[in-house]
Amino acid sequence: MTKISAAVLLACLWSPVAVKAQDDASLRVTESGIFEMILPGSERRYTLATPDGYTGQEPTPLIVSLHYGGEVTPFYGRGLLQSLIEPALRELGAIIVAPDSAAGNWANATSEQHVLELLDYIETQYNIDSNRTLLTGYSMGGFGTWYLAPRHPERFKAGLAMAGWPQADSMTFYWKTPMYLISSTDDEVVSLELTQVTVERLQSQGAPIDLVVVEDITHYEIPRYAPHLRAAIPWIQRAWAE
Repeated sequence: MTKISAAVLLACLWSPVAVKAQDDASLRVTESGIFEMILPGSERRYTLATPDGYTGQEPTPLIVSLHYGGEVTPFYGRGLLQSLIEPALRELGAIIVAPDSAAGNWANATSEQHVLELLDYIETQYNIDSNRTLLTGYSMGGFGTWYLAPRHPERFKAGLAMAGWPQADSMTFYWKTPMYLISSTDDEVVSLELTQVTVERLQSQGAPIDLVVVEDITHYEIPRYAPHLRAAIPWIQRAWAE
């Protein structure tokens, strides 16, 4: 599992986004902010971010954020959401949900079921625009994005994986979900070569996959991905419009 540096943890703690506690986990949020929630009928935790000016009156995009590896302490998904995903993608005006993994990594049937159950619940509670959904993740979460996106094109209209390696079975899918990948030449954990080879093979089969290669960012310098993630916004909007 990925270890998270002290610098990243400090970035999470000192993020300017306000965090609010949600006492009644089954209560629908009707204001903007970041909330720590429990999925009703379970002990599974997730962090919920609602955009500025949120009222629930208009259909809203939905982003699912899958966290990196490490010891999954309570509301662990908040770290990636607050330090990278929410600030970089704020312009999209989306609701963001960041579940805590309760089944090891994201690339297994149990985690898959948990993510889909959370999606089902969020869609019953909030006015979600089903044509504007994005699955994203970093490191272990990127691995999970590779796993879940091709399996559920009906749920995810776009996928975006950062510093995440392909699945062993990635070549076996007929890809419908557009994928945007961000990988670094200086990532000491994830093989850029493996990603490039897989992407080239998938592209030769017509898969809608784009790879952006960045430089001078190591695997644990997560907040430095922010400008590159923000630069993906036009691509996300095009994928949603297709």
